[in-house]
Amino acid sequence: MPYKDRLVALLRSSEQYTKTDMVYLFSSGLWSNLGTISVSLGSLLLYIVFGHLVSKEVYGTYQYLLSLGAIIGAFTLTGMNTAVTRAVAQGYEGAMARAVRIQLLWGILPLLGAWCMGGYYLLHGNATLGWGLVLIGIFVPLNNTLNTYGAFLGGKKDFKRGFLYSLWWNVPYYVAVGVAAVFFKSALILLAANLISQGAGLIIAYWRTRRVYRPNHEVGEDTLRYGSHLSAMGLFGVIVAQIDGVLAFQYLGPASLALYSFATAIPDRLGGLFKFLPAAALPKLVHKTPAEVRETLGKRLWLVTATVGAVALAYIAGAHTFFAILFPQYLASVPYSQVYAFMLLMSVGTSVISAALSATADIRSLYIFNVLSPVVSLGFLTAGVAFFGLWGLILARLLSALFTLVLGLGLYWRRA
Repeated sequence: MPYKDRLVALLRSSEQYTKTDMVYLFSSGLWSNLGTISVSLGSLLLYIVFGHLVSKEVYGTYQYLLSLGAIIGAFTLTGMNTAVTRAVAQGYEGAMARAVRIQLLWGILPLLGAWCMGGYYLLHGNATLGWGLVLIGIFVPLNNTLNTYGAFLGGKKDFKRGFLYSLWWNVPYYVAVGVAAVFFKSALILLAANLISQGAGLIIAYWRTRRVYRPNHEVGEDTLRYGSHLSAMGLFGVIVAQIDGVLAFQYLGPASLALYSFATAIPDRLGGLFKFLPAAALPKLVHKTPAEVRETLGKRLWLVTATVGAVALAYIAGAHTFFAILFPQYLASVPYSQVYAFMLLMSVGTSVISAALSATADIRSLYIFNVLSPVVSLGFLTAGVAFFGLWGLILARLLSALFTLVLGLGLYWRRA
């Protein structure tokens, strides 16, 4: 038998134990994980450069600007991507172009907000944060809009093309940021290299996607409404997801934010290896009833939990050696990072449950999940950093993730 046929036969034989379509999962996971691995390797190289050549103060300020950018980006209708993936999986390919037009128009609001904040910092003599927010106002709404091409490819289950396009624009991004770190060592120049290189790559990827697929003009009756609901309910969640960097910078200073960033970086990258699960599941689950979704996922969560748990334990065991070799200047981050590794279990489980809720388009449950969870998380994070510093921030992230997972499971089982 040819190698490909033998692999397919092996995957099919394993389905009696995993209770899932292993050929589809392998093909989607292969390309998604190749993308994640390439991104993780690029990020690792950048962290090595940052750790050796950029001061903690400069790197912490850069991370603070990225956190502000992500918060401002929360106002760019970020829920449209999930709605586009769902619509395209149902045959409504015109949802991508319509969503992009609406997001570009809506992007005027975060642009003006970022410029107002930038003007405030400029008036108070902080040129780095001031001009940084001017750049954020221009590029974050644009970049958050054009990444809709990835949602379209996800709906088409074209994970290979998604990987290739991501690789094409990520390589120039890593080169640009790396060069800025080596030769300039300025938070503002690092930010400019980041945003401009991403913007150029996303323009090309979006253009190529439209040219290759030539999407139809069908949009679907509820696509834009659903995307607007997802954006509204997810707004506070996106803000809270980035508020830890802002709190660390404001309460503890840029150097402590740098330590926190290195502590969370590798566990977060490892979690990225499992992002293909919700991405692969959503196009499949949209065609199932809530009861079928419950039966499908209930048989598989044990396998996901065991795999992620093994990865987390392996990282905890090797974290000190890893940091000693690659980031010796950040050995103080190791204990924080080892404890934070337990985030893997909760974040991966939550992403799968979130995909199940999104597939059923249960607006009420999604609002509860996406609003209540960030409210509780904000309380944990604020109290944690104010009273216990970095340890408080790490433990608050874990408690928040545990609450989110339990809430998601409760809503999921109730709905299903």
